[in-house]
Amino acid sequence: MKLCPKFKFTLILRLLIALQKIKYFNGGNAVSNILIVGADSNIGSRIAEFFLDKADNLILWGYDAIQRLEKIRKKRGSVKIISADISDETAVNKIFSGELSETTIDTFINCATLRSSDFQALPETDSHLWKRITEVNVLGNYYLLRNILPKMRDKGGNIILFGSNVSRIGLKNGSAYAASKAAVANLTRTIALEESRNNILINTVSPGPVMIDNKHFSEEYRTFREEYYKKELAQIPAGRLLNIDEILSVIDFLTSKNTYMTGEEIFLTGGKL
Repeated sequence: MKLCPKFKFTLILRLLIALQKIKYFNGGNAVSNILIVGADSNIGSRIAEFFLDKADNLILWGYDAIQRLEKIRKKRGSVKIISADISDETAVNKIFSGELSETTIDTFINCATLRSSDFQALPETDSHLWKRITEVNVLGNYYLLRNILPKMRDKGGNIILFGSNVSRIGLKNGSAYAASKAAVANLTRTIALEESRNNILINTVSPGPVMIDNKHFSEEYRTFREEYYKKELAQIPAGRLLNIDEILSVIDFLTSKNTYMTGEEIFLTGGKL
């Protein structure tokens, strides 16, 4: 049976569109153009190194420790580095209307976060710190996503935000941080409802206590962290803290094999509820 030219053209066009979608969601080619925000953090820098040889184009966004990103770029000169405060709406918009205006982004990971540092019950907390944590952890995601989602709508994309196990259990003397991470989880669920029809997957990775290098933290925060982790360790059925490699295995699944799961908060807690 011969096909008329018009029908043949339509068939080929639909096939090409389908193949384009498969490129992004076939379980192995989902990281051709990746943006990692918070890439200068402990976890973020490890994620960046993980994708060095996997992504066609790698963009690393930091703010406080850009020298860490420069070390990563020495391993691959084509890595693009961006420095901007994600809580600054004007700065974020300027990045996307300027140097990223023509950049395709099919995978976006945001692990930038600000932690509570006053260690007080809510009535004694510093309102300025509360506001600052909300600006970075909640509004920062909003400013970024508002620019990134339109870039993904034509071809689909994959988004991973970072939450925390405190989104469901709370954090004594850390109300701002706990509230902000609960907000991230619900932001994820909402965007999944809005953007699934555009082949955009979004999930939150929410780790429990992680073994990381804490030498760059303040002495006060290190003391708080050590005491908190000691208490947490006693309640973790696995009997140990999470390591970053285990976070990377989840990131690997979400970016290379996941084709359906969206709107989820994935807890990495060693069995602790």
